[in-house]
Amino acid sequence: MEREEGRGSRRAALVFGGLLIIGGVALLAAQLYGYDLRIDIDRIGWPAFVIVPGLLMLITGLVLSDEPGVGLSIAGGIITTVGLILGYQLLSDHFASWAYAWALVAPTSVGLSMMLWGGLHLRGGMFRSGLVSLGVGLVLFLVLFAFFEGVLNIGRERGLAAYGRQALPFALIVAGALVLLGRLWPSRRRRRWEAAWQQGDWQAGGWPAGPPPTAPEAAAPLAPEPAEPPLDRPVEPTAPPEEDGRPG
Repeated sequence: MEREEGRGSRRAALVFGGLLIIGGVALLAAQLYGYDLRIDIDRIGWPAFVIVPGLLMLITGLVLSDEPGVGLSIAGGIITTVGLILGYQLLSDHFASWAYAWALVAPTSVGLSMMLWGGLHLRGGMFRSGLVSLGVGLVLFLVLFAFFEGVLNIGRERGLAAYGRQALPFALIVAGALVLLGRLWPSRRRRRWEAAWQQGDWQAGGWPAGPPPTAPEAAAPLAPEPAEPPLDRPVEPTAPPEEDGRPG
């Protein structure tokens, strides 16, 4: 187990180091060939400096098939989501939306990252856990959005604040969809996934191994012992060897 974790960490470092080298070579080539790399912050917005590193971290985590890839994907998803929220707030001047937008960071972005990683690497337990986190986060966000914008009206018609009254019906729809998905999910396969995820019993491709045998395998039959004569039959005495009568 420790060897696999060390291998995953080493692979993550190799991928991240490779991305840094590629980025440095691209920047050097652009400077040598006279490309203007100056960035107009007023045009693209400073949240791009949060979104781009988050996307790079998310992509790197999704590439890795070991457990360190899960953590890197979740961290990248959180950073990317924070950057997107900051970009929206900068464009709409609606910074009061942090009152409910935090639900998009966690658990929504965490669940989405887990779903992406689990779907790419065929990890059923991880995908289902991410789906639950994503659904809970969306319902929480919509309920808070409906309260702060539809009831308190903290946004004053800025950005998406005008849709606050429609958020509660959407929250009910999302919650109902989650209940239906939970019931329609194959129960037998779900139990196998959960048991395999808890025990770490996964095949190389990521799917859980088959169910354990219901009964232990029968042992190989032993070699038959030599038959003994029945006790009710008298044992005939053996005659002594005859002497030939010759003098010794």
